[in-house]
Amino acid sequence: MSFLIDLVVESSVLLLVVLGLGIILGLMDVINLAQSGFMAVGVYASLVAAQHGFNFWLAVAIGTTTAGLLGLLSEWLIIRRLYTRPLDTLLATWGISLVLVQVITILFGHGPQSFNEPFTSAVSVLGVQYPAYRLVMVAAAVAALLVLFAVVRFTRWGLVARMVMANEPLARGLGINTVRVRQVTFLVGSLLAGLAGALLGPILGVSPYYATALVAPGFLAVLLAGRTLAGLTLASIVLAVTTTVFSRYFNPVYATAVTVAVAVVLLRLFPEGLTRWRRA
Repeated sequence: MSFLIDLVVESSVLLLVVLGLGIILGLMDVINLAQSGFMAVGVYASLVAAQHGFNFWLAVAIGTTTAGLLGLLSEWLIIRRLYTRPLDTLLATWGISLVLVQVITILFGHGPQSFNEPFTSAVSVLGVQYPAYRLVMVAAAVAALLVLFAVVRFTRWGLVARMVMANEPLARGLGINTVRVRQVTFLVGSLLAGLAGALLGPILGVSPYYATALVAPGFLAVLLAGRTLAGLTLASIVLAVTTTVFSRYFNPVYATAVTVAVAVVLLRLFPEGLTRWRRA
């Protein structure tokens, strides 16, 4: 039973990481390689806030907001000038990530930092004692997914964003400020990255490059998602379960390679995403 809970937790962790990536790719056609940089900003800003006496959750809010503001600034200064040049956007976001990580390294060094989780106790789940904070990760992932789904499906901004995604020239012709839509979308994606970084810090350990290992499977999950939240959730579960099961029962050294192989096979079978069947 403990292993089943582990699978749920690992799937939730990956989902937290990919939500920001998914919304930016789905609505903006931008592969955001700055995700790991914004996650690092989120966790280090939270760490600094906690060291200055703020409680854990307020520190997380500060880290999330800081990452979002840096994302907004990056979009305004750099990204919006490159929307019609996908390769340049890819390189620009990678450069942003490198700059952010290097600044963090200069300020805090390469060594690991301690970011204490708010709960150190265990709770009983189906007769199994399990760390409480890891269950918080599950709740946070579900809450973020539901809020994002509600915003995209049931708000005016969500309707406008979907219109821009479906046909940007037509949306522009109808008077929609597509630049603002992209700006808000990048802000939301950056906020989600900062939130994931801040929440995952206590269980992963804080270092400038701590998010790198998570972003790689995160990009695979986004590619498998088919630009839908349902696909993003399913892809996160499939990849997280593959990695966890192979690491536990076979060889953890090759777990990443096996996960990539599974993703490649699934992309071949479902090129439009896991929630979309290929039409004959």
